[in-house]
Parts: sequence; C-alpha cells; structure tokens
Amino acid sequence: MSRVLILEPSKAAAMFIQTTLQKAGFDCDHANTYGRAQEFIAANDYFAGLSSMVLDGVEYGSGINLLLEHRIPAIAVTASLDEQVLKTLSTKNIVDYVLKKPDQADYIARIVSRVYKNQDVKVLVVDDSASVRDWISRILKRQGLKVLQAEDGKAATKIFYRNSDIKLVLTDYNMPEMDGLRLTAHLRTIRSMDELSIIVLSSDTKSRTAPLFLKQGANDFIQKGASVEEILCRVNSNLEFLELIQASRDRANKDFLTGLWNRRYFFEYGEPLYSQSFSADRELCVVMLDIDHFKKINDTFGHDAGDQVLIDFSALLAEFVGDLGLVSRFGGEEFTIILDGVQADGLMDFLEEFRAQVENFAVEFKGKIINMTVSIGATANMDESLTAMIGRADDKLYEAKRSGRNRILCDW
Repeated sequence: MSRVLILEPSKAAAMFIQTTLQKAGFDCDHANTYGRAQEFIAANDYFAGLSSMVLDGVEYGSGINLLLEHRIPAIAVTASLDEQVLKTLSTKNIVDYVLKKPDQADYIARIVSRVYKNQDVKVLVVDDSASVRDWISRILKRQGLKVLQAEDGKAATKIFYRNSDIKLVLTDYNMPEMDGLRLTAHLRTIRSMDELSIIVLSSDTKSRTAPLFLKQGANDFIQKGASVEEILCRVNSNLEFLELIQASRDRANKDFLTGLWNRRYFFEYGEPLYSQSFSADRELCVVMLDIDHFKKINDTFGHDAGDQVLIDFSALLAEFVGDLGLVSRFGGEEFTIILDGVQADGLMDFLEEFRAQVENFAVEFKGKIINMTVSIGATANMDESLTAMIGRADDKLYEAKRSGRNRILCDW
C-alpha cells in the first residue's frame, strides 16, 4: 500500500504536494473538500494523509481530525507557523507539520517516505513506568511504527529474542531486574550499532550518565523532558542512519540489475553455513541454474529485453526458494542456490517444480512475449568443501545443457 491522501483546497498547493510525492514514488488522491475526503477514505486504504488546517465549510483542523479518526498517520499542512498554529498542532497526535512552500519539497518527501518505511519497522520501548511506556508508544505509533513494550531490561531481552527484526530500542536507565545500562551492554553483544539503534530516554541528569551509555554502545541519549518534536527527530535520524548503512551494504552485496545477492555475498554467507552444516551432519544442497539460449533472446529481442528476462526470472526464482535457501546471481544468465531447507531426497522434486514453472512462464516486453526454459545442475555431496559442491553442480549443469537443455541433473 503506497497511496497518500491530500486534503487541500488550493489547487496550486495540492499540485505542488502531489507532484513532490509522485516523484518520490507514491500514488496520491486529492480531495479539495472535507466531503470528498470522506468519500476517498471510504473507498481506499491510505498509509498517510496530508491535510491543510483550513478546509471550506468545516472547523479549523477538521481535516487532521478526520485522518486521525480513521487511524491514518496525519501530516498537517499550514501556510504559517505562528504561536497559535503551533499551539493547536501540539494538541493533535500528528506525525509532523509542513509549510506550503516549494523549498519544503524535500522535507515533505522525506517525512512521507519515513512513514511508509515505518510500516515494517519494529521498535521496543523499555521503561518500568507503564504511563511513560504508553506515552512514548503513542508518540511512535503516530509515525506508523510497530511498537512493543517491556517493563525492564530482563523482559526486554525476552521480547528481543522473540523479535529479531527489532530495529530500534528506547530504554530508561533506572529499572528493576536489569537496568538500561546493562540492557544496552547485553544487546550490543547480539547486534552491532549498524544493525540496531539504542536510544536512552532518561530523567537522570548526572553529567556522567550519557557518556556511560554511549561507551556501552548506545546510539543516542535524550532527557525525558525533551519535546515530542525532538524525540521524533532523534528517532527518525537513527532509523535513517540504519537505512543508509543497509543501503551501502546492499550495494556491496547485491547484484545491481536483479537485486539478488551477488557472488561475493554467496561465499560470505555460504562458507560458514557449509562449515556449520558439515559439523552438525546436516544436509546442504547447492544448485546451479542457467537460462537456456539466453544469447538468442538478446540477439532476437535486444539487450533491454534480455535484462527484463533476467529481472523477471530472478523474481520468480527468489519467490520460489523463499526462506529455504539463498539465491545469488553468479554472472550473466547463471544463478546459484545454497539450500538448507530442502532434504536431498526431495531435491529433484523441488527443482522439477521450478523447472516446470519456468517452462510455463513468459516475459512480456514491448508487446512481445518471450518464453524460456532453464537447465539445472545440483549436488547434495558435502564430502569436500563448498567450492567443491559448486564445481559438482556446475559439472551437472554443463551435462544438462549438453544433453538437450531444459532438464535437471544431480550429483549425489
């Protein structure tokens, strides 16, 4: 769901906001009246809404109230930020506010993108005060974040182990069982600073408190007396930092065209997995795949069509494998899978199902239909090393292509 609702009586302002968000990749609906907004909300799902504080025929701020009533994260759009406007905005559970000015375009795109991304982000709030936990949680939920709560460090640790996808922890300092300092140190033994952000939100005013936490691995320290705006800005900055690190990691480890893991990451991931599986006597399978007659596809339809075939084939393969293994693009039209979720005695049936899917799959490109088949070589023989397994699977792939293509050969 990537649709945004814009409530704005001014056609020029609405066009500016809509163009800004469309450039950022979002679909937008524009309602110039309160009634039209009601109709849109009844007919569609929105992950966020931007509303002018002034709408014809209704009270000041009614557009924001409408969004909040329907649990749509709301962003206020205003022409000015005088004291009265700010006072009114402070009483509403909004995500943020933006000005109707062209120089606000980047910020509008940034805050809407943040809310969109937050739909998949889990945050853990840790505090022994239920009222404080609820207060912080309400602030974070405004941003569309998924919020979990714990009353102390010990409870937080249990929740963390059950939710390995938590991206951000906000913790108090003084708590029973396990305080925030011990919790921070413990979490840092599990996840690094570029994988998990820890923000300390404490009422402790001692000058040594913040440095103690930062040395234990906290990313940030905020006094509990801070404004809601400051808390949200710090939360957003920490989440954006994690995303920048992840984007950098993806550029190094993922194939630029298909989005699959690249050859480098395959070995980085596969070598430890092979060692662990070998030591524990667990089965592991390696598969090599090659799109048949790919050069002919390029020659017949062009290289752009060939790229689209690679993209669509990769998406099909990644979806088919799912969490049963890791898929990588080894180079050109050749792909590799390391499977730790498929047993050797079920390998042929598993691969046959995919081969049949590809045979019945087609890529549409500029009005033309491109069909394809795939040749597959595989092995479950773990006698030597991961590199040896790749060699065995590659030999079988070569045999499959030499003996007619569109078939599977396995080395047991």
